[in-house]
Amino acid sequence: MLEHEQFEDITIKQLTLESGYSRRTYYRYFGSKTSILDEMLAKYLHSYQEYLSGVPMKPEDISKCFINFLWPHRQRVVMLARHNLLVPLLTRHISTIAATLLNIRVPWRQKRADNQYYYAIIYSIGGFCVLLDTIFKDRLPKNPQQISEALNTALREILFQMNK
Repeated sequence: MLEHEQFEDITIKQLTLESGYSRRTYYRYFGSKTSILDEMLAKYLHSYQEYLSGVPMKPEDISKCFINFLWPHRQRVVMLARHNLLVPLLTRHISTIAATLLNIRVPWRQKRADNQYYYAIIYSIGGFCVLLDTIFKDRLPKNPQQISEALNTALREILFQMNK
């Protein structure tokens, strides 16, 4: 529906007609239109966590793994970005995203009692959100490696800024 209408203009009636579910069923599962987006993100996060648990990863592979996972879903991400829904969606769930990422075992992360990794991930997610929104909103490259390189550049800049 986002291909043809603004999110604000889509009605619950349209959603129920399109989905084939009754209004009552819709409200049983979703309290609002944004709840549908929230549920979609939760499913993607779960799939992403499963994907990463099966991929041997080095720190320099983070953005490549992220883009390789995201690339098959790029049309949905483009629609979210162009309707100004991507950044609000991700920021609404930033702590859940960070917790999901922290649950993924990686060889370079040491066990720590402090919030060092949590804060670094929150900071990184914020930067990635804005960068992805810009990339997917403006002109999506044909090659996912271009996005991965842009993310790596952003990650190096974040690391540089954090080490200042």
